[in-house]
Amino acid sequence: MQMKVQMDPCFFINILEERNIVQAYREKYNQIDELLQKNPGILDAVHVDLAEYGSSGGRKSDYSSEQVLRMIIVQNIEVLDYRNLVIRVGESDFLRNFTGIGMGHVMSFGFINGAVKRITKATWDKINTLLFNYAKEKNRVTGDSLRLDSTVSESNIHYPTDSSLVWDSYRTVGRLIRKIVSEDRFLDCSIRLHRKKIKKLHTFISTHSTRQNVSTKRAVKKSMRLLIERTEDLAGKAASFIIKAKRSNRLTIVPEALCDELSRVLPLVRHTTEQARRASINGETVPAKERIFSIFEEHTELLKRGKSQKPCEFGHMVTLAQTAEKFITYYNVEEKSRHDTVHKDLVLEDHRKRFGIYPKTFAADKNYYTDMEDVAQWEEEIDTFSIGKKGKRNDAELVREHSDKFRDAQRFRAGCEGSISVLKRGFGLKRLLSKGFKSFASSIGIIVFCHNLVNLATG
Repeated sequence: MQMKVQMDPCFFINILEERNIVQAYREKYNQIDELLQKNPGILDAVHVDLAEYGSSGGRKSDYSSEQVLRMIIVQNIEVLDYRNLVIRVGESDFLRNFTGIGMGHVMSFGFINGAVKRITKATWDKINTLLFNYAKEKNRVTGDSLRLDSTVSESNIHYPTDSSLVWDSYRTVGRLIRKIVSEDRFLDCSIRLHRKKIKKLHTFISTHSTRQNVSTKRAVKKSMRLLIERTEDLAGKAASFIIKAKRSNRLTIVPEALCDELSRVLPLVRHTTEQARRASINGETVPAKERIFSIFEEHTELLKRGKSQKPCEFGHMVTLAQTAEKFITYYNVEEKSRHDTVHKDLVLEDHRKRFGIYPKTFAADKNYYTDMEDVAQWEEEIDTFSIGKKGKRNDAELVREHSDKFRDAQRFRAGCEGSISVLKRGFGLKRLLSKGFKSFASSIGIIVFCHNLVNLATG
């Protein structure tokens, strides 16, 4: 059974006067500690997901839900991976006290990773709502002004090319087959793996694909065809291998789990070889919606935001809405991203639900523009509706966009860019290392929660 609260103190004496930056660092965590104590519902929500985690046979877990929650907070505020989180907390008496671990052993990085996966997106949505209700009750958040923007949070993948995806497919299938055979030698079906030859083909394609010489282009196309055929052949043999292994009635837990993983991967392998054949051999233009960009994170989307530095981004669109106090009241991430204009209406309705009224000032960029009829409708509800028109403007529209209220609202909107930068640099939103879309969406909820915690603690 997972404990809910267990706080072990760590005693240390510091007779030296600390520098201001250290005092500010500790004061931030002290304020966060106070916020957590004033909002016990946050711990209650986390404990529901972690109640049975870390224990077996009715044995009490070594760590409480509160310690896990505080470790997650430290990880996201300090932007650490799990291994460095264990080291940072283990080497800091102050963070040992904050997390409640005290003089005990710091939990392993595998334990923390498993705990984070247990806490669902719905739980983080509930936690963020609880923190918002507290901030609203204490008048730390007002609903007079709202700004909206979106950004792309990248998945943990390399830049996808057809040859690299096919190479990923070959080596992944080969790795799983080797693992299954190493667990049970009687399952060996004599599949020969030519890993070095396949890697050599991929290397040749990736280094020569931009050459304009006719003979080189012909050699690249020949190598690509061979790479696809070898991978398809291995996928077919792997499918037969799985059938034979399951018919043997001798699979133990580990080989059976590996066979299930191999069965999950094979459809993705066939998809990558098919899209590579269509694009590189047949010369087709394969639409992005018919492609996958990683066999490890198959949920990844290709997003074009019109940025010269990054014309294509691979991940998911994250929509964020902020009040004037920089408190994030709305966030959303979807497996299949919809257009920004859809989120504009959702955000404004969510704001009315939270505060009872629409904001007096609402600002967003031109991506959220639909048409002037929509603008006119919203201007009946909102005093300053600051979204610029796309395309040519008439005299009345020019006057509207050059008014003082509109310009002030657009200056207010620009502050959302700074908050997104803080989320990316200071909280790890730029690239999420989560596995699978569910964990990806949960990570967004964690980041928003930690951002709002710090905002309330230091505001």
